[in-house]
Amino acid sequence: MSAITTGPDASDVVGSDAVATLRGQIDALDAAIVRLVAERVRLSARIQTARMNAGGTRVELGRERIILEAYRAGLGSDGPHLADAVLQVCRGTR
Repeated sequence: MSAITTGPDASDVVGSDAVATLRGQIDALDAAIVRLVAERVRLSARIQTARMNAGGTRVELGRERIILEAYRAGLGSDGPHLADAVLQVCRGTR
């Protein structure tokens, strides 16, 4: 029969400080990601407007394939999932 522990020991208390610090760093990164995606949305809208004013389409699928591949190269097989989410946010309907 194995022993069951019910409360934190000294290493858990020290570890919880480290976890809180690391979570704070993740929160800061998430806030930066949100700001960057919002900036990307604004730039994408400007590009879409310029392209449509020039007689083009709002979405350029060839460009999106390049972006998907860049995310795959940088982040591995899950990269395109993130890229697709970013692209969906940036496509908008404006």
